[in-house]
Amino acid sequence: MSWSRPSSAPTNGIAIRPRRSDEAVTVSVTNAQRTVPVNAARMAKLARCAVQQLRISTPGELAITFLDPQPMRGLNRRFLRHDRATDVLCFRYDGEPVVGEILIAPWQARAYERRNDVPYAQELARYVIHGLLHWFGYDDTTPVQRRTMRGMEEQLLSSCGMLNQRGRGQETGGGRKSRAPRPVPHAPC
Repeated sequence: MSWSRPSSAPTNGIAIRPRRSDEAVTVSVTNAQRTVPVNAARMAKLARCAVQQLRISTPGELAITFLDPQPMRGLNRRFLRHDRATDVLCFRYDGEPVVGEILIAPWQARAYERRNDVPYAQELARYVIHGLLHWFGYDDTTPVQRRTMRGMEEQLLSSCGMLNQRGRGQETGGGRKSRAPRPVPHAPC
């Protein structure tokens, strides 16, 4: 399976960081929507921090793309047969290096912020982490799986500097290590 950006999608907000010799996974972030602001550089830094915290050593490439509502709904309908909007879609392509995409709907994070009094940047960061965990094989179909993923999200957001004691978004990175996940290749994630 592959996904290509619609020709009408803007290409502004691209933050691509080349792979350093000590990085296993190259992360690129593209803001291909204009609905709400996205700090692409901050989201790329978060994703790289989470990959490091998860101790992912398999070489790979991960593209994170922020999309408008219509393309997200269309992709959700096409690949998961759900004719509704969604917050995160994830695709992992088998092979070496591991390649994948995480598609995120920032407008969903904005709506969640308004309904639940959660900072937008924190909720958007959660979507990045949630997609990353799916990409590395975690699932959230059962209550136990959802609790496990939620706990890992909290730990990664905290260790990557996106939460403080009151749960408010932060700008810094760093922190303690978490246990590496058991990758389970599949697409879509």
